[in-house]
Amino acid sequence: MRILFLTKEWLFHERMGIMYLSSSLKQRGYLVRLAIVDKIGINNTMQLVNEFKPDVIGYTAMTGEYPALLKVNRMLKRSFKFISVFGGPHATFFPNIIYDDSIDAICVGEGDIAFPDFCKRVNESDAFWESPNFRVKYKGNVCTNELLPLIDNLDTLPFPDRGLMYESDKALLNEGRKMFISARGCPYHCSYCFNEKYNEIYKNKGKIIRYRSPQNIINEITSFLQYYPLDCVWINDDNFLVKPKEWFQDFTALYKKKIKLPFSINVRANNVNERIISLLAEAGLDSAWMGVECGNQEIANSILKRNLTNQQIAEAAIILRTHRIKFITENIFGLPVPNPYAIDLETLEFNLRLKPTLAIASLMYPFPGTPVRAYAMTNGYLQEDEDFLQTSKNSTMFNFSSKVKRRIENLQKLFPLIVRFPFLRHFTDLLSLLPLRLIYLLLFYFWYGYTEKFKIYAFRSLRNELGAYIRFWWSFLRKT
Repeated sequence: MRILFLTKEWLFHERMGIMYLSSSLKQRGYLVRLAIVDKIGINNTMQLVNEFKPDVIGYTAMTGEYPALLKVNRMLKRSFKFISVFGGPHATFFPNIIYDDSIDAICVGEGDIAFPDFCKRVNESDAFWESPNFRVKYKGNVCTNELLPLIDNLDTLPFPDRGLMYESDKALLNEGRKMFISARGCPYHCSYCFNEKYNEIYKNKGKIIRYRSPQNIINEITSFLQYYPLDCVWINDDNFLVKPKEWFQDFTALYKKKIKLPFSINVRANNVNERIISLLAEAGLDSAWMGVECGNQEIANSILKRNLTNQQIAEAAIILRTHRIKFITENIFGLPVPNPYAIDLETLEFNLRLKPTLAIASLMYPFPGTPVRAYAMTNGYLQEDEDFLQTSKNSTMFNFSSKVKRRIENLQKLFPLIVRFPFLRHFTDLLSLLPLRLIYLLLFYFWYGYTEKFKIYAFRSLRNELGAYIRFWWSFLRKT
């Protein structure tokens, strides 16, 4: 049994889903390959398929990547025989893609058990159209199957297959920061996030929040260190702090003893408290990403459904600074409101008070299935047939006037620099009106990449990081 995974691209971090799937597939004795289409080109992709002769080609796609991968799949289907499977966020939240002529099946939700089971059924000529979590075309019909329960014990999963990814992208191997996952699930209901819809899909299908034992995640990092370079551990849970207090006590004790490297996490302000952050800082917590999203508290809670106060965010920032933890604030500009530029200025002012190590903003992208998309359409800010770009740092999708669009798009790109150099705040209104979008875009990626690579994350090889920074800058620019 041969399975080929195809992705469009990735930007300097591992696709954990593919690596987990690969480990499970290899446990069954299947041959697995991975290729990045943008990296090797369509001709080499065609050659790879011709030589490897996969039984199944699996595509993992976010919404912005889906159109390009669909085009690749259609081309391959005209020349080769295989079963095409789409998975990932877009297939989960927009399952009607199964009706495209070139797609044979889609996997909805967690695929750790479902996808290997599907491949096993294909390999044994069993009823693969009845595979749980799948929608499959069979004899002219689309068979829709029930979801398996969410995986309760994450310790039962094999460690992700890092080698698969590093073989397809040698540059990724040299990155000093590597990603790990210690938990799955988020209990919050932010209107722009996939978790709201995801939790609805999995209602009554198991616990939303599941976390690995401290020993299990430490074992993975320890195993990783035996084979690969590592300068900084990036634990990329949706919210690292949504765990019992006892978990942190065990984790920090093990981490200090066995890992002894700086690490980075994602936090939500209401979960940041002095006791836990003190423990983590002593163990090596070096940086944290924290969602702010909008400085206008009323809009943050009524439209974005953040359920946070600005006071909670400010207190969390103080705790992080007290423990000398570098923190990055994540914000959203261009909201579907009557005065988006004025609201973005409030977000700017709030970040100036927070004084993060780095403040970044994306433009609001109302993805399919999210409540904020329904809100935007109901209130006339969005048309049904709007296309999604690959990046949320380029232009707004909403029906704003040309002047408002220019202002919010320019401000979003200038935002990190203004927060870092507050004297620029006096010139914000003028700068946001100038027709310098491309220059601002170059500045945005320059500062974003420079700060992340050289000011936030630990590294040992300046040469490696400088090369990674150049690739970071160029890849984002090309993508945009």
